[in-house]
Amino acid sequence: MVSIRRFWTSKNQELSGSLTVYSRPSIAQCWLVPALGDFSRRYPAISLTVLTGNDNVNLQRAGIDLAIYFDDAPSSQLSHHFLMDEAIVPVCTPYYARQLQLTSNPASLRHCTLLHDRQAWSNDSGTDEWFSWAQQFGIELPQSSGIGFDRSDLAVIAAMNHVGVAMGRKRLVQKRLESGELIAPFGDMTLKCHQHYYVTTLPGRQWPKIDAFIEWLHSLT
Repeated sequence: MVSIRRFWTSKNQELSGSLTVYSRPSIAQCWLVPALGDFSRRYPAISLTVLTGNDNVNLQRAGIDLAIYFDDAPSSQLSHHFLMDEAIVPVCTPYYARQLQLTSNPASLRHCTLLHDRQAWSNDSGTDEWFSWAQQFGIELPQSSGIGFDRSDLAVIAAMNHVGVAMGRKRLVQKRLESGELIAPFGDMTLKCHQHYYVTTLPGRQWPKIDAFIEWLHSLT
Protein backbone atom coordinates (compact mmCIF):
# COMPACT_ATOMS: atom_id res chain seq x y z
CA MET A 1 0.00 0.00 0.00
CA VAL A 2 2.85 2.41 0.87
CA SER A 3 4.62 1.70 -2.42
CA ILE A 4 1.41 2.33 -4.39
CA ARG A 5 0.90 5.63 -2.57
CA ARG A 6 4.49 6.64 -3.34
CA PHE A 7 3.97 5.74 -7.00
CA TRP A 8 0.93 7.98 -7.37
CA THR A 9 2.59 10.77 -5.39
CA SER A 10 5.52 10.61 -7.81
CA LYS A 11 3.18 10.67 -10.82
CA ASN A 12 1.30 13.69 -9.46
CA GLN A 13 4.56 15.54 -8.88
CA GLU A 14 5.58 14.88 -12.48
CA LEU A 15 2.35 16.59 -13.61
CA SER A 16 2.87 19.68 -11.49
CA GLY A 17 5.02 22.79 -11.41
CA SER A 18 5.57 25.50 -14.01
CA LEU A 19 5.21 25.13 -17.78
CA THR A 20 6.04 27.98 -20.17
CA VAL A 21 4.54 27.97 -23.66
CA TYR A 22 5.47 30.35 -26.49
CA SER A 23 3.09 30.90 -29.39
CA ARG A 24 2.53 33.07 -32.40
CA PRO A 25 0.05 35.75 -31.21
CA SER A 26 -2.78 34.84 -33.59
CA ILE A 27 -2.61 31.16 -32.67
CA ALA A 28 -2.76 32.05 -28.99
CA GLN A 29 -5.58 34.59 -29.40
CA CYS A 30 -7.87 32.58 -31.65
CA TRP A 31 -7.13 28.93 -30.91
CA LEU A 32 -5.05 28.25 -27.80
CA VAL A 33 -6.25 30.66 -25.10
CA PRO A 34 -10.01 30.02 -25.53
CA ALA A 35 -9.38 26.33 -24.74
CA LEU A 36 -7.06 26.73 -21.74
CA GLY A 37 -9.85 26.26 -19.20
CA ASP A 38 -10.03 22.61 -20.24
CA PHE A 39 -6.29 22.15 -19.70
CA SER A 40 -6.49 23.75 -16.24
CA ARG A 41 -9.32 21.45 -15.25
CA ARG A 42 -7.39 18.39 -16.38
CA TYR A 43 -4.06 19.44 -14.85
CA PRO A 44 -4.76 21.82 -11.96
CA ALA A 45 -1.28 21.37 -10.47
CA ILE A 46 0.49 22.70 -13.57
CA SER A 47 1.16 26.45 -13.44
CA LEU A 48 0.99 27.57 -17.07
CA THR A 49 2.50 30.72 -18.57
CA VAL A 50 1.76 31.70 -22.19
CA LEU A 51 4.12 34.09 -23.98
CA THR A 52 3.61 35.38 -27.53
CA GLY A 53 5.71 36.83 -30.32
CA ASN A 54 6.53 36.57 -34.01
CA ASP A 55 10.17 35.54 -33.61
CA ASN A 56 11.57 32.03 -33.65
CA VAL A 57 12.95 32.07 -30.13
CA ASN A 58 15.85 30.22 -28.55
CA LEU A 59 13.91 27.96 -26.20
CA GLN A 60 16.75 27.28 -23.80
CA ARG A 61 17.90 30.89 -23.55
CA ALA A 62 14.35 32.18 -23.07
CA GLY A 63 13.39 29.49 -20.54
CA ILE A 64 10.55 28.20 -22.73
CA ASP A 65 9.37 24.59 -22.58
CA LEU A 66 7.32 24.46 -25.81
CA ALA A 67 6.73 26.73 -28.79
CA ILE A 68 3.77 26.66 -31.18
CA TYR A 69 4.43 27.91 -34.71
CA PHE A 70 2.75 28.23 -38.07
CA ASP A 71 5.56 27.87 -40.58
CA ASP A 72 7.48 25.62 -42.96
CA ALA A 73 9.66 22.77 -41.72
CA PRO A 74 11.01 23.41 -38.20
CA SER A 75 14.66 23.45 -37.20
CA SER A 76 16.33 20.04 -37.27
CA GLN A 77 17.99 20.95 -33.95
CA LEU A 78 14.65 20.78 -32.13
CA SER A 79 12.14 18.04 -31.46
CA HIS A 80 8.89 18.82 -33.24
CA HIS A 81 5.34 17.51 -33.33
CA PHE A 82 2.90 18.14 -36.17
CA LEU A 83 -0.41 19.66 -35.03
CA MET A 84 -2.59 20.43 -38.05
CA ASP A 85 -2.73 21.70 -41.62
CA GLU A 86 -4.22 25.04 -42.64
CA ALA A 87 -6.07 26.60 -45.56
CA ILE A 88 -6.74 30.26 -46.27
CA VAL A 89 -9.87 31.97 -47.56
CA PRO A 90 -10.89 35.63 -47.96
CA VAL A 91 -13.28 36.82 -45.23
CA CYS A 92 -15.25 39.99 -44.56
CA THR A 93 -18.50 41.09 -42.93
CA PRO A 94 -21.84 40.56 -44.68
CA TYR A 95 -22.21 44.36 -44.71
CA TYR A 96 -18.89 44.89 -46.50
CA ALA A 97 -19.73 42.17 -49.01
CA ARG A 98 -23.02 43.89 -49.83
CA GLN A 99 -21.44 47.33 -50.12
CA LEU A 100 -18.73 46.12 -52.51
CA GLN A 101 -20.91 43.53 -54.29
CA LEU A 102 -18.48 40.77 -53.42
CA THR A 103 -20.72 37.72 -53.09
CA SER A 104 -19.63 35.14 -55.68
CA ASN A 105 -17.83 37.95 -57.51
CA PRO A 106 -14.08 37.82 -56.77
CA ALA A 107 -13.39 40.27 -59.61
CA SER A 108 -14.77 42.96 -57.27
CA LEU A 109 -11.70 42.54 -55.06
CA ARG A 110 -9.88 45.09 -57.20
CA HIS A 111 -12.10 47.75 -55.62
CA CYS A 112 -11.53 46.54 -52.04
CA THR A 113 -9.10 47.25 -49.24
CA LEU A 114 -7.03 44.13 -48.67
CA LEU A 115 -5.95 43.38 -45.10
CA HIS A 116 -2.58 41.63 -44.87
CA ASP A 117 -0.77 39.66 -42.19
CA ARG A 118 2.75 40.92 -42.96
CA GLN A 119 4.37 38.21 -40.81
CA ALA A 120 2.26 35.18 -41.60
CA TRP A 121 5.39 32.98 -41.52
CA SER A 122 9.17 33.34 -41.34
CA ASN A 123 9.94 34.19 -44.96
CA ASP A 124 6.71 36.03 -45.78
CA SER A 125 7.27 38.99 -48.12
CA GLY A 126 4.34 40.75 -46.46
CA THR A 127 1.73 39.95 -49.11
CA ASP A 128 2.33 36.23 -49.70
CA GLU A 129 -1.05 34.98 -48.47
CA TRP A 130 -3.08 37.20 -50.77
CA PHE A 131 -0.88 36.82 -53.83
CA SER A 132 -0.58 33.04 -53.48
CA TRP A 133 -4.35 32.80 -53.29
CA ALA A 134 -4.88 35.18 -56.22
CA GLN A 135 -2.39 33.28 -58.38
CA GLN A 136 -4.13 29.98 -57.62
CA PHE A 137 -7.53 31.30 -58.77
CA GLY A 138 -6.43 33.79 -61.44
CA ILE A 139 -7.78 36.82 -59.59
CA GLU A 140 -6.68 40.40 -60.21
CA LEU A 141 -5.90 42.23 -56.98
CA PRO A 142 -5.97 45.99 -56.28
CA GLN A 143 -2.91 47.99 -57.28
CA SER A 144 -2.67 49.54 -53.82
CA SER A 145 -1.03 47.47 -51.09
CA GLY A 146 -3.93 47.74 -48.63
CA ILE A 147 -3.37 47.71 -44.87
CA GLY A 148 -0.80 45.52 -43.16
CA PHE A 149 -0.58 44.06 -39.66
CA ASP A 150 1.96 41.91 -37.87
CA ARG A 151 -0.74 39.50 -36.69
CA SER A 152 -3.42 37.58 -38.55
CA ASP A 153 -5.99 38.19 -35.81
CA LEU A 154 -5.57 41.98 -36.15
CA ALA A 155 -6.36 41.74 -39.85
CA VAL A 156 -9.46 39.73 -38.94
CA ILE A 157 -10.52 42.30 -36.33
CA ALA A 158 -10.18 45.01 -38.98
CA ALA A 159 -12.35 42.93 -41.31
CA MET A 160 -14.96 42.54 -38.57
CA ASN A 161 -15.13 46.33 -38.39
CA HIS A 162 -15.84 46.65 -42.14
CA VAL A 163 -12.34 47.95 -42.99
CA GLY A 164 -11.79 45.49 -45.82
CA VAL A 165 -11.24 41.85 -46.71
CA ALA A 166 -8.79 39.74 -44.69
CA MET A 167 -7.15 36.50 -45.73
CA GLY A 168 -8.49 34.25 -43.01
CA ARG A 169 -6.87 31.08 -41.77
CA LYS A 170 -9.77 28.68 -41.54
CA ARG A 171 -8.60 27.13 -38.27
CA LEU A 172 -8.55 30.58 -36.67
CA VAL A 173 -11.70 32.14 -38.17
CA GLN A 174 -14.02 29.13 -38.18
CA LYS A 175 -16.03 30.28 -35.15
CA ARG A 176 -16.48 33.75 -36.69
CA LEU A 177 -17.77 32.14 -39.87
CA GLU A 178 -20.12 29.84 -37.96
CA SER A 179 -21.53 32.77 -35.97
CA GLY A 180 -22.12 34.83 -39.12
CA GLU A 181 -19.89 37.69 -37.94
CA LEU A 182 -17.75 37.00 -40.99
CA ILE A 183 -18.52 35.35 -44.29
CA ALA A 184 -16.40 33.82 -47.04
CA PRO A 185 -17.91 35.78 -49.96
CA PHE A 186 -16.40 33.51 -52.61
CA GLY A 187 -17.55 30.23 -51.11
CA ASP A 188 -15.08 27.38 -51.11
CA MET A 189 -12.27 29.21 -52.95
CA THR A 190 -9.75 28.08 -50.35
CA LEU A 191 -6.04 27.49 -50.77
CA LYS A 192 -4.26 24.82 -48.76
CA CYS A 193 -1.12 26.25 -47.19
CA HIS A 194 2.34 24.73 -47.56
CA GLN A 195 2.92 25.79 -43.97
CA HIS A 196 1.42 23.96 -41.00
CA TYR A 197 1.05 24.24 -37.23
CA TYR A 198 3.60 22.40 -35.12
CA VAL A 199 5.06 22.30 -31.60
CA THR A 200 8.78 22.37 -30.86
CA THR A 201 10.65 21.36 -27.71
CA LEU A 202 14.29 20.98 -26.78
CA PRO A 203 15.67 17.50 -27.54
CA GLY A 204 15.48 15.25 -24.51
CA ARG A 205 12.73 17.27 -22.84
CA GLN A 206 10.31 14.36 -22.66
CA TRP A 207 8.93 15.45 -19.32
CA PRO A 208 5.46 14.17 -18.37
CA LYS A 209 4.00 17.68 -18.12
CA ILE A 210 5.34 18.57 -21.58
CA ASP A 211 3.99 15.33 -23.03
CA ALA A 212 0.65 16.01 -21.33
CA PHE A 213 0.41 19.48 -22.90
CA ILE A 214 1.29 18.18 -26.37
CA GLU A 215 -1.26 15.38 -26.03
CA TRP A 216 -3.85 17.95 -24.96
CA LEU A 217 -3.03 20.13 -28.00
CA HIS A 218 -3.63 17.13 -30.25
CA SER A 219 -7.03 16.66 -28.63
CA LEU A 220 -7.99 20.13 -29.91
CA THR A 221 -7.16 19.44 -33.55
